[in-house]
This record gives sequence, C-alpha cells and structure tokens, in this order.
Amino acid sequence: MRTYSFGTETVPIALAGDLLAGSVHDGRNYKIMLARLDGEEIVETRFLAGEKDWEGQSAIKLDDGYLIGGAVEGIATPDGGEGWKAYLARLDENLGLLWEWKLGLRDNGAVYSILPAKDSFFIAGETGRPGDRGFFIGKLSPEGELLWLRDFGSWADSVFTALLPTGSGVKLIGGVKTCDGHWKAKSFKFNEKGGPSGEEILAEGIALTARLWNGKLVLAGYRGENFWIRAGDSEFTLGEGSATSLLPLKDKLLAGGELGGKAVVVEILEDGEPKVRELWENGWVEVLGENIVAGVTRDWEMVISSFIAP
Repeated sequence: MRTYSFGTETVPIALAGDLLAGSVHDGRNYKIMLARLDGEEIVETRFLAGEKDWEGQSAIKLDDGYLIGGAVEGIATPDGGEGWKAYLARLDENLGLLWEWKLGLRDNGAVYSILPAKDSFFIAGETGRPGDRGFFIGKLSPEGELLWLRDFGSWADSVFTALLPTGSGVKLIGGVKTCDGHWKAKSFKFNEKGGPSGEEILAEGIALTARLWNGKLVLAGYRGENFWIRAGDSEFTLGEGSATSLLPLKDKLLAGGELGGKAVVVEILEDGEPKVRELWENGWVEVLGENIVAGVTRDWEMVISSFIAP
C-alpha cells in the first residue's frame, strides 16, 4: 500500500488501463491529475490545468491512447460550483493532447461517463445548479465533433450515477430529489440518435454507481446513512457508510467504499451474504480495478494498494 499527495487534496476517480485519473488541489486551484501506474507505484504524472478550476471525473483506455472527461474553467464550491464547462480530451499513448472539447451547459456541466460506440463515443453527466439540476447525454466523433446533445430535467437536486449500454442505445441512470424531499434512482433511455425512449423509477435511495453483472442491473450508494447495494432483486443494507465503486467479476461482485469510517471492499456472491474486507482506517475506496484499489484518507491523501479479489 502506497500513499501519495500532490497538494492539499489528491483524489483518484477513474482507472483506464494503467492510467489513474482524478483531481488535485494545489492550494489555489483544482487541476486534472493523470498518473501512470506500475502496480502500486506511480511512474509518471501529468496535470491538465488552465483558467480557474479543472477536475477529472472519468477516463477510458483506447487502442491508441485515452479519453479523459471532467469539468473545467469553473469555480468549485460546496454546492457543486458554478461556471463549469463539460470537458473531454483525447490523449495519445504518451499522454500528449490530440484534441479537447469544452461546452457550457446551463451554467454547469461535467462529463462523468464515457461509453465507446461503433464509430463514436457517448458522454453523459450533470448540468445546472441547486434548484435546477439535470443531466445531459451526447455523442462525439473520434475527432471531437459533437454529433448531438440532450440536456434534460429540472429537479431540486440530482446525482449522476452511470451510463450503460442497451440493445438499441444507451441508458443514463441518475438520482433525483423529488418535491417531497425523497431521493429516487431513475433510468432514462435514449436511442443511438439521442431520441428519448422511456424512463422508469428503479429504487429509493442515492445510487452513486451502477454496473451490469451477469445480466443484472446493480445499483450501489447509500440509503439513509447506510451502505446500500441492489443487485437484481436482491438488496443489501450494511452499516453507516456508502458504496462508491463497483467491479463485476464472473462469479462475484465487488463494491468499494466506506463502512464505519474504514475503506472497505464488499464481496457479494450470487447466493451468499456480503463479506466485508477492511483495507485502511479513516478513508474510503474510490476506484476498483482487477488488481488495484485506489482511494483517499480523511486528510485527502491518495492511497493505492495492490488487490487480489478474495
């Protein structure tokens, strides 16, 4: 287990092959962190920054490089900030910038998910400010040309969860706060051209992440103050904490997060009770990979640990 700090805050968010993406606060502004890994060791770093704050929120590995998503040129505040532009950058294998895309959306926008398609990329994330929060979904060409974009919804509050493929398009999952103050996880379906094709309420609670596992939709986050996972028709509510990351494997599901103030990975089998594996004190897991776990401490230092699934 290794601990790293590149400023007053160092937070990993996404793993794309050997590249860990996230955000660093240098004492003045946020910037996007790119850290190349060799096991637990960081062997190369690069930071993307510019005017005001920049945050890394998503990343995927391509055959010839990477796509990095996030929010740039905004001002970070406790309620989500203001002036953020949704951001996407294509990098070559040496982390050289090939192109970048920025777009202002309802005063705030952030790319939280990137999903490869046949000849393009779906992107999705959050828009708006408290009292008028929503989601967006769009599609870009490999050269960074915006093919279409939909900005939708107006809720008191919302939390983006995931972007998942369907047979004929994509499904955006997000949590919305209704007028009665309750949080619900909802699914919004779109076809490949951006046409809406239905929505449904999935569950009560705040889902921070979602994945597909052996044909089941898995939601993970928190309900009330408790660590919460829903896998198909099965639900698990553990102690105080929240689930922040998921890793579906063939015979088991792993969920990372915080439980009772400790960074944990929870193992779930198809027909068994959850098993909790504690990793470090006073922190939580943000990223789960097949051989690596990354997260933070309460002091906002980054922890990287080699990990073998139980």
